[in-house]
Order: sequence, then C-alpha cells, then structure tokens
Amino acid sequence: MSIYVIRSAAWIAAMALAIGILSAIPSSAPAAGLVDRIRLVRGSESGEITSTTPLEVTVEKASGGPRSVAVNEIRSIVFDGEPSELTQARLFANNGGYDNALEKLYAVDQSRLSRSIVREEVEFLLAFCAGKRALAGSAQIVDAGRQLNDFVRQHPQSFHYLEAVELMGDLLAASGKYPAAEKQYAELAKTPWPDYRMRAAVLVGRTLQVQGKHSEAIRQFDVVLAMRDNSRATRDAQLSATLGKAVSLAETERLDDAVRMIEEIIQKSDPEDKELQARTYNALGQCYEKAGRTKDAVLAFLHVDVLYSTVPDAHAEALSHLVPLWEAIGEPARAREARQVLNERYANTRWAQ
Repeated sequence: MSIYVIRSAAWIAAMALAIGILSAIPSSAPAAGLVDRIRLVRGSESGEITSTTPLEVTVEKASGGPRSVAVNEIRSIVFDGEPSELTQARLFANNGGYDNALEKLYAVDQSRLSRSIVREEVEFLLAFCAGKRALAGSAQIVDAGRQLNDFVRQHPQSFHYLEAVELMGDLLAASGKYPAAEKQYAELAKTPWPDYRMRAAVLVGRTLQVQGKHSEAIRQFDVVLAMRDNSRATRDAQLSATLGKAVSLAETERLDDAVRMIEEIIQKSDPEDKELQARTYNALGQCYEKAGRTKDAVLAFLHVDVLYSTVPDAHAEALSHLVPLWEAIGEPARAREARQVLNERYANTRWAQ
C-alpha cells in the first residue's frame, strides 16, 4: 500500500512539472481561447475576432490561422462571453422590437465588459435602436442622429459602420435633408459589392422621388435594373428598384404601366419580406387612388394596416391615405380610428404632420 502511495505522489509531481513546462510554450491558438460565432448569409463561422474594418472582419481560427469575412456576408455576430442581455437585445433589434432591445441594453453593466468589441456592440445597438425608433416617430430624429454620428466618429473601423451610415441617411431623409442623406448613401456605393451599390442607388432614387424629381429617380432605378448578378441580395434590390420605378411612373401619369409592374412584384417577391410587401401595397394603393378606384385603394392600404403594421414607415403612410379614403366611402368612424392610430404611434413622422 505504501509503495502505491509513493508512486502516486511521484506521478503527481511529474505531471505538475510537465504542465508547468507546457504552459510556458507559446500556443498558436488565440491566447484567450475565445470563440465568437458569426452567422453568415450562407452557413456560419467561428473563432476569435481580432480586428474589424467597415468592409471585413478578421477571425483567428483555432486551427488554420486567420480568415477574412466580408461584411456583406454577415448576418450577426455573437461574442464569446457576452452578457445574456446583449444576446437578447440583438434578437429583439433584428426582429423590430426596439423598445425591448433597449430595455435589455440598459441592463448591461458596461463596466464589466472586458472586450472593447463587445462594448462597441452595445453602443451600436443603442444607437441603432434609437435611430429606428426615431424613424417610427417614437423618438426625436435629432437626438438619434447625434447618437449615430457619435458612434461612427468614435468607431470608424467598426463592421457596423456602413449600417450606421445608412441609418443616418434615412434619418436625414426623414428630416427633409435630402442632399445630406444622399451623401451618406454614397458611402454604400463605394464598396466593392454590387448589392450595396444597388442599395445605394435605390435609396438615392427614393430621396429624389420625395422631392418630385421622378425623371432623375427613374434613371437611378434603371441603373440597378441594368446590373447583372445572380445573388439573392441583387434580386431583392432589383425588385425594390422596379417598385421605385413603378411609383415614379404612376406620378408621371403612366398608371397602367405602374400597376402592371407592381402586380409582377407581388407575384415574384417573397411574402415574408415584410418591408417590400408593405411598400408594394402602398404603391398599388396610390395607383388606384390616382385612378379614382377608391375602394380598390382602400383594400390595398388596408392590406398594409392589417398584415404589415410592424413596418412603421409603411404603416404610417398607409394610415395617412386611409383617413381620407374612409371618409370618401362613408366610413367616418374608420377614418377617426385610422387618424387616432396615426397620431398615437407616429406623431413625429411626416405622415402624421
């Protein structure tokens, strides 16, 4: 029995010595052994994120060394060891639950976050949610714009940079500052990716529409429609461009062409793409309204009110049309109801004002 004890003690001492020697040898794996999880458009990636730029994220793999991941391929990133409140906030924000997301973000103790990239993620989501709430009329555009501008200025190498810049453009456009908005959208056009350049052209086209510059807007949309690329993002951008062109055609009295194009979009687009669907039915409603088809216009705008009320700007637009249309078909109670929802939910939007 004593021999066993002696051998065990010797074995323990030898193992302790071996562990001490091994721990002194530099490891090729990330020092902290972090595993950040990146959800991609197709598939996923994991490893420690060691650096970021507006165009790419560098991931240090446990085996195989570093790998660059393009920002336009990233859906979201969950950081190793991030607080559960941050994880929940990201999910809420991605699904349009901005109030719930902010509640979770306010519960994060940032003083306990050891990684700068995780603190940056919290700052971005705070600014992002503020911007989205402002667009929905639930917060002040000026305050949200300042918060986003601060984020971009303090984190110029963030992989969220382009997302923040686009949202700043949306806020400027909502404020009627169209040249400034177009300047922000131009940042997207500088990227090497066709889908982002298409997105920039569509956004600029929409700002031109609001200003009544429909010939110029159509030229922007035609640029998108002339591009050739087989990606899902490209197809989505071209559907948006087709819709934008249809809206401008309707404004130049080419209603039949506009309705035909809009009906094709309804057939081709993904029913789960709520933003595109909401914009499409609003455009159809405007065409019917211009053609004097009041009941058809009501049905189109009601489609948005009933099915796509989670798309704030489109819902507010639909309600602003429904108020006079309900009156026109002898439904004053429905008109008052639409006006009440518009004033309560979207008081700070251009549609309510």
